[in-house]
Amino acid sequence: MDEVAVERVLRIVELVPASRVVAYGTIGAVADCSPRYVGRVMREFGSNVTWWRVVNAAGILPPEIFARARAHWADEGTPHSHERVDRTAFLDVDELDQLWRTHGIEPECG
Repeated sequence: MDEVAVERVLRIVELVPASRVVAYGTIGAVADCSPRYVGRVMREFGSNVTWWRVVNAAGILPPEIFARARAHWADEGTPHSHERVDRTAFLDVDELDQLWRTHGIEPECG
C-alpha cells in the first residue's frame, strides 16, 4: 500500500467530528482513492483512529465491530438505531472536503 495514501486516509478520518460519520466513498472522493482502498486502509491500519466514524453508505459496519461502534456512537451522541447510523449523522463530500482543505493538506493521493 502507498504509505502517503494510507496516511492521507487516516488523517481524513481523524477530521470527522464526534457525533458524525462518513461513508467509505466520501473519504475516497476527498482522498482521490476508491472506497475499497479506504476500507482496506481502515481494516489494516484504522484501529488507532476514530474508526467508528467510518461506515458504509447504508450506515452499517461489519457485524464483528458493529456492537463496539454502537457504544462509541452512544457516547458521542451519534444518531443511530440498533441497525445503522441515521442519515442525519453523515457528512457529505463538500463538508469533508472543507474540513480537509481547512487544515491545509492537499486532497489528492499519489
